[in-house]
Amino acid sequence: MASSLSSWLVPVLLIVGCVALAMNILNAKKVNRSLVENVEKAQADLMVAMDTSQDCSKQLEGKSADMKAKDQQLASLTANVNTLTDEKNQIQEQVNQLQQQIDQANSEKDALVAEKDKLTNELQAAQAAKPAEAPKEEAPKEDPPKEEAPKEEAPKAA
Repeated sequence: MASSLSSWLVPVLLIVGCVALAMNILNAKKVNRSLVENVEKAQADLMVAMDTSQDCSKQLEGKSADMKAKDQQLASLTANVNTLTDEKNQIQEQVNQLQQQIDQANSEKDALVAEKDKLTNELQAAQAAKPAEAPKEEAPKEDPPKEEAPKEEAPKAA
């Protein structure tokens, strides 16, 4: 019986080993398919990520170019503002100087008008006093007209 058991035992063990190997092969194929699917999915994700990265790089380059253009425009506008501010300050200084000249001219004009009024009053007073003196001094008629001429010239010269 021992020989009959050993004769059956070897084939049964071989069958069990073959079944185990077959199951291992099937399981390995299933794991390989799963791994292949995961690799393909990872490659697809990688391709999508690369496309996205390229799109982002292009957008970044475009935004960088826009930013440089805006920086240059900002620098240009800042320079223009500074130039215009300087010009405004110069014009304001000129306006202030001209206003001072106008004020000085007005004060000089007022002084000249006051002096003219004073001289006019003096002339009127002198003319009023002269007719009163004229009857008293009839002989030196030539001298008073000579004196009047210089008095009239004095206001013209002033």
